[in-house]
Amino acid sequence: MKDELENKLVKEFPELFQDHDKPPTETLICFGCECSDGWFDLIYTACSVIQNHIKYRPECPPFRFSQIKEKFGGLRLYSYGGDEFTHGVCNMAEAMSYRICEVTGERGQLCSTGFWLRTLSPEQAEKNGYTPVKNRKGDELENEPETDK
Repeated sequence: MKDELENKLVKEFPELFQDHDKPPTETLICFGCECSDGWFDLIYTACSVIQNHIKYRPECPPFRFSQIKEKFGGLRLYSYGGDEFTHGVCNMAEAMSYRICEVTGERGQLCSTGFWLRTLSPEQAEKNGYTPVKNRKGDELENEPETDK
């Protein structure tokens, strides 16, 4: 992610990124958001929801990110602390990332080169030599239900 976008997250959500300046021996969030810019709005929204929850729920255990990255074509939000709600927000953002192009932020889908997975818009997939992954097992978000023909 571009430094300017990452810095905006750190500045606007300092509690969530309090470990950002710590060394890699203590946390992986020091490497920043290890994903493309297209997921910025998704991450920003998740941070906003989590911050508001913490603000109005003082009983919520302290929450902070330990790593944010792309893995197997989806967003991963690793954290310490929080409660069921904060974990649910992270899980929801991760699930939504499989429908948002990680490059542009447009509607996307999981694509593959045969070895690498990325969530991309049709234009980005074509530009980068990726093809859509069809009928993944366990993908609850599949757009097209299987039919008997």
